[in-house]
Amino acid sequence: MSKRTNCVAHRMTRLQTAVFLLAAGWLAAAGAADNYPTRPLRIVTPYGAGGSYDVIARIMAQKLSEQMGQQVVVDNRPGAMGRIGMELGVKATADGYTLITIGSSQTIVPSVHVNVPYDLRRSIEPIMLFATISNTLVVHPSVPAQTAGELVALAKAKPGTIRYGSGGTGGITHLMGELFATLTGTALVHVPYKAGVLAMNAQLGNEVQMNFLNMLNALPQIQSGKLRGLAVTGLMRSQFLPSLPTLDESGAKSYEAQEFHALAFPAGTPRAIVMRMHGELVKALASDDLKKKLSQQTAEPVMTTPEQTRAFLIAEQAKYAKIVKAIGLKPE
Repeated sequence: MSKRTNCVAHRMTRLQTAVFLLAAGWLAAAGAADNYPTRPLRIVTPYGAGGSYDVIARIMAQKLSEQMGQQVVVDNRPGAMGRIGMELGVKATADGYTLITIGSSQTIVPSVHVNVPYDLRRSIEPIMLFATISNTLVVHPSVPAQTAGELVALAKAKPGTIRYGSGGTGGITHLMGELFATLTGTALVHVPYKAGVLAMNAQLGNEVQMNFLNMLNALPQIQSGKLRGLAVTGLMRSQFLPSLPTLDESGAKSYEAQEFHALAFPAGTPRAIVMRMHGELVKALASDDLKKKLSQQTAEPVMTTPEQTRAFLIAEQAKYAKIVKAIGLKPE
């Protein structure tokens, strides 16, 4: 046998060995997924107790526990705009027993902070985007505008007279207002508060005239007449206020900014386990009881593949990075 033939044979042996080991790894992962889970799971939620992210995480945790026959515990780790919880989550063992709640803040943080302990492209294995909550553009009843178009006209006629509140500089409701101002060419005055509920209370007292409220908070205020709803922030009308147009319909073309709820594993979690959990989420979202519980939180169910989820997260991060750059907000 020639030296060249020996070399080729050696390379083929190495290739066959690599293929065998790869196949064995996939089979082992698939086998692990078949038996998974064999112990309790946790969902690290980088948000405080009582808010929508906590409540919806607990709703999903209970359903997964029923389906999978193991306890699923929500581990709240708030602080530093979600960075504390995210660092804990992405550094967890990638064995399928730690999930991470991913929300709007995680896509904003890389643009407003210098030290970020995660990378949405590399630090996680997305599973699914499973729910969204639309925000609502609301004004105080004293504002002489019945539509978003009329509000824009008013803001242009009297620049700097329309004040809008937010839950803090660099947060989702702040950037919603800046995106609205950019797309409509209006000059609005941003008034940051320490929490979203404080911004809502300020609006009820007419300290600020305009807000982008979470649907859960906006709905009772609109129904009671304490605030006037003008439009919703998603690209589709909300089932909870179907008479309100979207901002895109109202002239702020391509406007889309809403609260979303996604789940991910730490990077390196076996694909078979990712897909097993994806299947469990699909099953959960098909159940009437889960749909009802999400509806009670004004959350609308959605389903995406892991690949679609990653693309969505990256696109959201890019969108907010563009807004932050446009308004000249320097990362801290």
